[in-house]
Amino acid sequence: MARVLRIGDQGDDVRAVQDALNFQIRRLTPLEVDGKFGPKTQARVIEFQRSNSLAPDGAVGHNTAGKLFETERMPLALSLAPSTTTSSGIQPPRLIPPLTLPGLPPTLPVLSPISLFPSSSARLPPLTAQGQTLAFMLNVPVRNDPIDPTTRSQQQVLQLLQTLPSNFPFRAAIIGAVPQPAKISGDIDNGFKWGIDPVFDLKKLGPPPEFGVGVKGQARYTLQVVSSGPTGVKVGLFVGGDFKAVLDYTSQRATSRPLLDLQGSASAGVVGVF
Repeated sequence: MARVLRIGDQGDDVRAVQDALNFQIRRLTPLEVDGKFGPKTQARVIEFQRSNSLAPDGAVGHNTAGKLFETERMPLALSLAPSTTTSSGIQPPRLIPPLTLPGLPPTLPVLSPISLFPSSSARLPPLTAQGQTLAFMLNVPVRNDPIDPTTRSQQQVLQLLQTLPSNFPFRAAIIGAVPQPAKISGDIDNGFKWGIDPVFDLKKLGPPPEFGVGVKGQARYTLQVVSSGPTGVKVGLFVGGDFKAVLDYTSQRATSRPLLDLQGSASAGVVGVF
């Protein structure tokens, strides 16, 4: 961090702090993101510091910025396999046996890299009749407001919700043990483009109607799998209740909302036994 920010300061770094404060503290009226460190911004910084057991001096130094811009890396592996059962519904976080392959396939599966950055889109590899395995590394901001009841209620790490009909040709499953997120101390100069375009806005992060059920999950990370059309699949990803991204196999495009960085690969043609 280039400088310690205090009341009276102005600039893009102040704008980033205001933007991040609006992301962190949602139980109060959002600050105006104008790049001016005034009394309201100072009061919100003190509120954030008290909530996180930091020295409430109203200045944004190394420790406050590290918590304010903290990120979390989350590994995730998801299988879209041909449906062999009619079960559906919620699968709570638990240890799941790893995917086992029935011998080597005639041809090695093709790995297709996927990079989905905030406010971007990427083409998805086709979803074949044999299914697909997705391996991702997610990078998202951490909600650090421990006294917010909404934050406290998200105790589970990962949850998978499905609304697929019983005759749908694919089923989704989380592969392997529940991932453990790793927290990384943040900085204004790295990671997400706080305060740029778009400014963090709770209205912009509202879920589209078809993924509305996903925000009801009690997990920090929620996958919502829905059907759309006879064979297409949509996978919605929520972090802390916010809608973040969708993998849309009906259009073979993946799109990201603000505040998500998803990179990984898809392996087509792998048939697994669970």
